[in-house]
Amino acid sequence: MPSSQAQLNKNPAAWINNPLGVKPLYLHFGRGAMYLSALTGIAYYLTRKNKEIEDKRLSFYFENGTMWSYKYPHTIVPETNLGINYKVNKWLAYGADMGVYFPRDDFNQAAGLSMLRIYNKMYFVDNDKFRLWFENGVGVVYFTKTFPKKTDRDDRTGTYWNGVVKYGFGSEFNINPFLSILVGVRHLHFSNADVKGKIRNPSSDSHGIFLGVNYNPRRVNNEPILE
Repeated sequence: MPSSQAQLNKNPAAWINNPLGVKPLYLHFGRGAMYLSALTGIAYYLTRKNKEIEDKRLSFYFENGTMWSYKYPHTIVPETNLGINYKVNKWLAYGADMGVYFPRDDFNQAAGLSMLRIYNKMYFVDNDKFRLWFENGVGVVYFTKTFPKKTDRDDRTGTYWNGVVKYGFGSEFNINPFLSILVGVRHLHFSNADVKGKIRNPSSDSHGIFLGVNYNPRRVNNEPILE
């Protein structure tokens, strides 16, 4: 595969799609599942000695986001997710969500439903007012139309069923002991792991932002609730 510099020399406008001269982590559904399993195991191993029972808590979240593809035809992908997050210790959480996606461009007008996407979060900061984390997860999504569609630059056509891989950074700001605001950046990847061959797997990659709200039935600190 040509290097980023070789591509830039051949097409000086290529920096628009690849301004840093590097590409995001090369992904497809199979690799996404492998990376998730490896990171989950490593994170649990590194944090298992720091378990704190009081930090085990279940929360529920709702988020909306919009992703923009850096590849032609520059698909816009609005997404909405509803999920649960369970902290196994201070620095690690597992979770699952369901989501809907609405990819739009000059060739694609589809809707997708993901009934289950599993993920983990690794926290860099976790206190009573603020949390900062890295997340990654994988799932399966069904689109109402084949996605991605072929374009005037690519004759390949996608499939109805695809894998979805996400990774990114998020933050959480408490607004009271039970509710918090979520803000973050995310990468989304859709592909079908070449189940019908590469000719049916054009894939889609996009970056974007998300906003949401998180509800924690338990207090975010260990102070007793005063009646």
